[in-house]
Amino acid sequence: MADKPVAPAVYWAQRDDVLILTIQVEDIDRDKNRKVTLNEKSLSFSGKGGAENKDYHCDIKFFKEVNVEDSKYNATARGLKFLIKKKEKGPYWTRLTEDKVKLHWLRTDFSYWKDEDDSDDEDQQRDANLEKLMAQMGESGGGLGDGDAPSMDDLDDEKDSDDEELPDLE
Repeated sequence: MADKPVAPAVYWAQRDDVLILTIQVEDIDRDKNRKVTLNEKSLSFSGKGGAENKDYHCDIKFFKEVNVEDSKYNATARGLKFLIKKKEKGPYWTRLTEDKVKLHWLRTDFSYWKDEDDSDDEDQQRDANLEKLMAQMGESGGGLGDGDAPSMDDLDDEKDSDDEELPDLE
């Protein structure tokens, strides 16, 4: 008897015009049979991954409609990264899902999160990383359904102030 698929960890953040979604399943880039379906109202994912090669599945019904044609995703060894364009640019959504229900596998992605009214240097750096991510996905035409967009593993290569060399102790 086959095991029932489990829900992967899903992280999300947003801007006024885009949703940033990460479906965290290790080695999903090796699963050529993974299935990703995006329509204006929902995203569906199923695939195998992780150390135990488990079956994963999740369905997300969006709070509002999205633009499928301008949305992209990329498969890496760590999971699937999505840039999903909102159909209408405007105020932030109050939640990702249509239903006001707490899903144990859905979490906020604080590495990309930005409040609507934020405007400082840290947010500009975060936006620069997002634009770099979008540019990398666009270079190979990594539209939805393609899945062969360039690797995003080098996004963390920027140096932070705490990455500087420390002097030797005497």
